Amino acid sequence: MTFIKSIIAFMTAVVSLISGFLGIDTKPDDNIDKTFRVKSYVVCDRVQNPSSLCSEDFDIITDVILFGVATFDTKGNVTVDRDTLSTAIKNIKAAAGDRDIGYTLNFLGPGSKSSSSDWYDQMESLGNEHNKAFLNPKLQKNIIKVLEEFELDGVHFDYEYPTTNIAWFGYNNFLVSLGSKLGDDYTLNVAASDWCLQYSDLAVEFVDCFELMMYDVYDEEGKHATFDTVATRSQWIKDSNIPLEKITFGLPFYARPTDGDAYWYDYAGYADKLDENGFYTDTNIGKTFWFNTPDVIAQKTDFAIKEGYGGVMIWHYTCDLPSTHEASLLGAIGSAIDANK
Repeated sequence: MTFIKSIIAFMTAVVSLISGFLGIDTKPDDNIDKTFRVKSYVVCDRVQNPSSLCSEDFDIITDVILFGVATFDTKGNVTVDRDTLSTAIKNIKAAAGDRDIGYTLNFLGPGSKSSSSDWYDQMESLGNEHNKAFLNPKLQKNIIKVLEEFELDGVHFDYEYPTTNIAWFGYNNFLVSLGSKLGDDYTLNVAASDWCLQYSDLAVEFVDCFELMMYDVYDEEGKHATFDTVATRSQWIKDSNIPLEKITFGLPFYARPTDGDAYWYDYAGYADKLDENGFYTDTNIGKTFWFNTPDVIAQKTDFAIKEGYGGVMIWHYTCDLPSTHEASLLGAIGSAIDANK
């Protein structure tokens, strides 16, 4: 295993060196989009019915991240649920009308092969599997073919936790290589965690947007992703090598229980059941949930604008009420943006 790791590390380092010798150009800073973006993940199988979308939502949403229909394996093969993706795109475009919306496709990679219950062991294995894929030249070609086929604006990766130097070598080199092939034709976007930002300076140049997952974190009371919690953690981002204008600030349209257990409750299903402090107790399972209510979402959006972030990111679209509803989270984002104009 140590020998294999050494080989992977050596090969990924060689890729980086070759890129430098070939004179791959980096993207100039003036390519950064200065518009405040509102980027929403859309789980494609949840928008197969046109009635699941609200046209007015796209007065606020600027970009859609199409999720749950595309994967890649260690051999560089790409699998796409074409029917589900096609229907999702058709329905979203019908709702968006002539608004200028960006469409990126999320690709999920191979899973961990570890049988260990230790999370770091699982992530190390996942990193090794991803590196196998990243080193296969077929992967980049196959991704670009899909972008061309569906006339999309870019690609998105949710490889959230490279936890070893080997994993970061492979990922950074892949981003540089793919970014050089995408050029100005397509955008390159990645999900990122505030504590896991070991992107190389060259990779940062090629990535157009880092979707910062500022959720699944708790305060001392067990409240999920409070304003104070994420505002404090945001200092880590400021200390990184990533320009704030390349980062969207993640907003959860769901709640987790105060004990951090594996439950995710959509805001739309509980908006009318919350108490005055944003709590909901599910007596069937004996757990209490705290939601980001419209005032919290507005406060976070205002913070992102004033701090200089490139936008906000939503996980995920169908967790919310239509923006025309007085209790809509997306509506709160729109109001906060308007208040800052």
